[in-house]
Amino acid sequence: MLNVIEELSDTSRRLILSELRSGAKNVSEICEGTHLKQPNVSNHLARMRTKGIVQSQKVGRQVFYLLATPEIEAIVNSIFVPSDASRADLDFPEMAKSYAKAAIEGDEAACSEIMDTAFRARTPLIDVYQDLLGPAMAMIGTWWSVDAIHEAQEHMATEITHRMMARTAQIAGPMRRNGKIAVLGCAANNYHVIGLRMISDYLRMSGWKTLFLGPNVPVKSFVTTVQNYHPDLVLLSVNAAEGGPDTLKTVQALAEAKSKKLSFRVGVGGQHANQAPDAFLAAGADFLASDLRHFAAEVLPSFSS
Repeated sequence: MLNVIEELSDTSRRLILSELRSGAKNVSEICEGTHLKQPNVSNHLARMRTKGIVQSQKVGRQVFYLLATPEIEAIVNSIFVPSDASRADLDFPEMAKSYAKAAIEGDEAACSEIMDTAFRARTPLIDVYQDLLGPAMAMIGTWWSVDAIHEAQEHMATEITHRMMARTAQIAGPMRRNGKIAVLGCAANNYHVIGLRMISDYLRMSGWKTLFLGPNVPVKSFVTTVQNYHPDLVLLSVNAAEGGPDTLKTVQALAEAKSKKLSFRVGVGGQHANQAPDAFLAAGADFLASDLRHFAAEVLPSFSS
């Protein structure tokens, strides 16, 4: 995945990307707008073209450069557009409600603008996930449970949110690897993965290598993956009560798979886990993660001690 922030951290590349916000330009125009030397501009453009951040188009004898995709353009714009708002000025409950309404209507542009408002206020990733996307998706889940929306709307909102999260991950970019590995997934008959994806993103941006297995993973496949990759952490999520039995079986199998050569910690999160923590701890879980903020503050630091 592209690390746009890494490119923007370099002053010259930042100037070049800012210049390309107004449209395609050739090297001479970029040099004029940025006051950078031609070899410097050409080298940076070549690097960013290799990384898929800019693309080139030949018109006659001239080569023009532009931002590679609408997604890259949105990321660059969200960072450069000034904002008078600060994190403290944002009304996250209202933003979450607006996001939820836009998502079930399939209005991805409106969802993106709400996300951009948070980005321009330099809101930390953990707050974007915990205070905006998390409550919005919980709201959508409640609407679905009382038949206020139909299943297709819930699925559409979920897919939009996955794309918003992928964009957020591009903006933040990963830290240097710390050598630790995490395997994350949902056991069989568990399909709600957004909360788990949030933790996966946070781990990756904290320097972990993350293996995200997604929903509905059979016990044998889950255990085999853990045996193959020797992770430091295994994390499961269970939101609905009907997914509890298979999650318990997976936790038990993981606990039995531990050995002197295969040492890892098992955590469980999600709404159902929060409601019945004792059952999962008794099955072999080492800890419960009630939400992303709790995981970041209480669980993750123990892996660096």
